[in-house]
Amino acid sequence: MRVDFQRFLFVAVLAILGYLVIPPLFFTIQSSFYVAKGFEPPSLSLKNYKDLLSTPGTGSLLLNSLWFAVGSSVVALVIGTLLAWIVERTNTPFKNLAYLSAFTSFAIPGIIKVIGWILLLGPENGLINVWLRDLLGLQKSLFNIFTMTGMIFVEGVLWTPVVFLFMAAPFRSMDPSLEESAYMSGAGIAKSFYHITLKLGLPSVLSVLLLTFVRAVEAFEIPALVGIPGGIMVLTTEIYLKLKTGLLPQYGPASAYGVVLIFFVSIGLYLYSNATRQAQKFYTITGKGFRPRLIDVGKWRYFTVALIFVLPILLVLPILVLLWSSVLPYYVKPSREALSAITLANYFSAFQSTNVVGALKNSLFISLVSATATMLLTSITAWLIIRTNIRGKWILDHLASFTLSFPSVVLGVALLLTYLKLPVPIYGTIWILVVAYITRYIPYGIRYCSPGLLQINKELEESAQMSGAPWGVVFRKIVIPLMMPSLFAGWIYVFLLSVRELTVALMLYSPGSQVISVIIFEMWDFGKTGELAAFSVSICLILVTLAVIFHRLSRRYGLQI
Repeated sequence: MRVDFQRFLFVAVLAILGYLVIPPLFFTIQSSFYVAKGFEPPSLSLKNYKDLLSTPGTGSLLLNSLWFAVGSSVVALVIGTLLAWIVERTNTPFKNLAYLSAFTSFAIPGIIKVIGWILLLGPENGLINVWLRDLLGLQKSLFNIFTMTGMIFVEGVLWTPVVFLFMAAPFRSMDPSLEESAYMSGAGIAKSFYHITLKLGLPSVLSVLLLTFVRAVEAFEIPALVGIPGGIMVLTTEIYLKLKTGLLPQYGPASAYGVVLIFFVSIGLYLYSNATRQAQKFYTITGKGFRPRLIDVGKWRYFTVALIFVLPILLVLPILVLLWSSVLPYYVKPSREALSAITLANYFSAFQSTNVVGALKNSLFISLVSATATMLLTSITAWLIIRTNIRGKWILDHLASFTLSFPSVVLGVALLLTYLKLPVPIYGTIWILVVAYITRYIPYGIRYCSPGLLQINKELEESAQMSGAPWGVVFRKIVIPLMMPSLFAGWIYVFLLSVRELTVALMLYSPGSQVISVIIFEMWDFGKTGELAAFSVSICLILVTLAVIFHRLSRRYGLQI
């Protein structure tokens, strides 16, 4: 009877995952072969792919996407890895400030930070450029964010906290005996770091580099807000413009570009998977006990402390410029004259809008439902994969991980096509966003649930079942409570990702179903800088409060993002 129930549960979860994953992929591939003929029914053809390959601009799209992804990945990796080493391997003070800044930065939507950097580094009125022109008497601005270099810098800055958190763990757990041997042999800190520490952490370095590369390939906020005004197009913005410009959406060409993007992301994820699988070759933690010794940086302490403050500075600068803009009737550089014009009118104006209030309610509801449903589904999926001997359970693992290869913009297109064709009446409602977020974040839920379940001894469940407890009672009263730290960490992670999400929401929203990120995007598009800044600062306060709470819980209960 127990085996029959397991099979029933397996079939049910397989059906849910299959429904979430397979139709979007099918309709994306199908649409890529459709050629529209005005208002006539489309015909099947390879024309979309032929046009993609023969269009002169395709090469530049691919090169721009590649250069943007590689450059921003390297920037984030260098800064984030150096900060992680300083925090975990040296006696530099103010370490908690780096962690708090990383958690806080993660909570703030990317679009808010991008707009803040545009206000700082814009070639005409960017605050930093204005100050430098006045200070140095320059005729031209030193920085122009609307370039490939500007895009790489901002994307690298946005990914630095994530790289820092990923690299902190291997540095924290690394056996210091090899480093100590190097010091005793006369090697300095720099040589020891390069020849030993960095090489021992090579799998982590490679995996984080590949991960940031993949996510930069699918990035949208910076290519849209910085790249399009600067005339720099990448694959994600090309897909967006195919759907959002012109008389009719170009679903066929957009889908063809989407298939190409899925292909490149899949290659990156495959390489990432191989890099992480090779990590056992570099293990330095064994049964032999050790106590990590912190490196005394000595006279370099002032330099390392300055680097510790890099994260909070990169976080605070764009928020400060938005705060300044939010209390002014129009954006001007800070001055005594501008101080006399300070007002809270933008805050009142922003929150008097029914669209803004509705977006807040929508975001809260969608994020709560998405996070809860995702963790519930993935906890059951993880249990089936780890605890049962059902043939074919590997299919669940592959389905649950497959949407990692779906860039956000492609997933938005895929779900748009899916619910235009399937007789499921959720198109044009907030429920399509709920489905989209669950589909998007299933892999992240599995990442939390599987390790949490592996830590629980199977005998606890078997004892309860031998006492006559049904599976539902065992799962609810034993498995879930013991997995709660992992489930809660995953829930917070998915919730914050859902609140931040712009790309999928921008592709799927309709009047009345806007969310926070879409409202901010529309305000920027319409030039409502003051109201946008006021709304953004308010959202930051709310999300930063949640991030600080989560940071304290993570320190108390050992939770990790």
